[in-house]
Amino acid sequence: MTTLIRDKTVSARVTADISDRAKKNLEKQGLTLSEYIRLSLVKAANNEVQLISFLDSPEALAAKKEAESGRTEDIGTIHDLENWLNNIDENKD
Repeated sequence: MTTLIRDKTVSARVTADISDRAKKNLEKQGLTLSEYIRLSLVKAANNEVQLISFLDSPEALAAKKEAESGRTEDIGTIHDLENWLNNIDENKD
């Protein structure tokens, strides 16, 4: 019988909500969060992971084509964006 010695701890910081939802969904499949992360790391180590590039999505490629051909539309300034983002933050509570 071969015993694996685990001598490295890996950690990641996420919100409590993300952690709770992940645990709940993984539990439905009979996995703990630690087991899932361990399996994911093994796949990554064996180069069995396909990364998703959101820049290659149909929406992103269409937006890139529009920008390259000059078919873009200004909808506000950076100041307008900052105000909009600040309003979102203020209305969260």
